[in-house]
Amino acid sequence: MIFVASIIGIFVAISIYFFFRAETLQREVLSSKRETKITLKENKVLVDSMALLTNRYEEFAKKRLVALKESKSANEEQLVIITPLINHYALITTECLKGKSQLVNIVAKCYQSADGNSYKEFTSFINRQDQRIQRMWSSNHLKGYVALVEELLVEQEKIATQK
Repeated sequence: MIFVASIIGIFVAISIYFFFRAETLQREVLSSKRETKITLKENKVLVDSMALLTNRYEEFAKKRLVALKESKSANEEQLVIITPLINHYALITTECLKGKSQLVNIVAKCYQSADGNSYKEFTSFINRQDQRIQRMWSSNHLKGYVALVEELLVEQEKIATQK
């Protein structure tokens, strides 16, 4: 009888222990779910902000490109070469954000949609540039792309003001 009572007592003690342990785990799971929801909301806000900034900078870059084309003192051939790079700024930036080493692939697609041969012209144009610009292009990530576009526009603006 004592043996059966001790087994029942051990069973009851283990059951109570697991009950409280399950309650603790359930609270932790609920807390984790709340944190995940908050993180997803913050992530969505950050992605929306990044998309807005990207679209705004694309507009600024396009305005600078149009101003360079209107100035008639910039190198027209080079402006034609860099136009698809700037016209698809938001798309390229978004794709670079999605994954690493996507820059070359998405730029190639953008140039091929503009003209089948223009990507080759662009790569040969980059290869004729100085080492700094070549490194920006070969970095194959978002930081290099943003710096590349800015550097190409600044270079064209310098050419336009020198003439």
